[in-house]
Amino acid sequence: MLLQRAVSLAIFGILAFTSNQFTASAEPIAVVHGTSPAIEISASYLAAFDSDDTPEPAFELVDAPTDISSKLISLKKRGTECGKYYTVRSGDTCSKIAKKAGLSSGAFMDLNPQINNGCTNLHVNKKYCVKKGSSKSKSKSKSSSKSSSKSSGSCTKTHKGNGGSGKQRKKLQSSATFTYYWIAQQSDYKGGSSVAIKTCSGKTIAKVNENYADALVMEGTGVVGNKIVNLGGCSCNNYKCFEEISRSEEPYGITAYGTPLRPYVSIAANDLPKNTRIYVPQLDGWKLPHSNKKHNGCLLVDDQSWSFSSHHIDFFVYEMDNYHALDKQHRITKVDIYEGGDCKILNYL
Repeated sequence: MLLQRAVSLAIFGILAFTSNQFTASAEPIAVVHGTSPAIEISASYLAAFDSDDTPEPAFELVDAPTDISSKLISLKKRGTECGKYYTVRSGDTCSKIAKKAGLSSGAFMDLNPQINNGCTNLHVNKKYCVKKGSSKSKSKSKSSSKSSSKSSGSCTKTHKGNGGSGKQRKKLQSSATFTYYWIAQQSDYKGGSSVAIKTCSGKTIAKVNENYADALVMEGTGVVGNKIVNLGGCSCNNYKCFEEISRSEEPYGITAYGTPLRPYVSIAANDLPKNTRIYVPQLDGWKLPHSNKKHNGCLLVDDQSWSFSSHHIDFFVYEMDNYHALDKQHRITKVDIYEGGDCKILNYL
């Protein structure tokens, strides 16, 4: 379970396919920020990002008089690409879960592409899909018909992008609450005697100060040196309850769905469909800590939160220090949310 702090925000290589083979882009080999020695990031993590060289698509922002997201979600189950989720327990394997769900191992892996071929990144207490969702999308036809019934004078449009007016992006929510979250960092906790944090089987992962060990138990995930640890599937006795996460495949932590968290991209939301792109104009153009890129306003809904309900998005920034840096520049606690369309998901770190 990731740190889910709802704090009012005063906020804050890519792979290409050539001749049916993976080829690295012109960017240098991607490594995990802040690690020494550097940790190379896996192709599966990088594959979700769009190329930096691809021009931003042109689009129009359409400000409808009323929000349509609540109507969308009421007609369309959140995360409709999956009809049923299973929460992993200690001792589960991909084959065991598939058997419980009446699936072949291949079908289970197809439903959960974030899992590697060896099933070594299956995480206890995380959700994985065990039933394909409906492909129907009643919500789109109903919401669009409602919007089209309004006269052109009842909405405002702005233009952005390269060449032409481009596709329309309708407003989903106005003045949604905007907060942030991150995973625990050792530098944020001082004091206490040195203790060992261990796996459920008793293997020592690292030694940390006692205050930080307590924080890891409470918050569920954190960085320890060059490692990321997550609570395992056992009771926590003398800090013997953790698992180590692959920093190659999940370099910045994992979502509630067991997918990799992506700094400045991942969003936790409870009333927006999972795996959809959204556009937040207030973020467009922001300079980001530890990045040489400016934010393009495009975000990915790939996590959920238990600390709030609806009309609220939680922005993943990896480190608390990143919040402090952005808080010095911006004072935003409410944002407008638009359909993302084909906006570019960028790798900022």
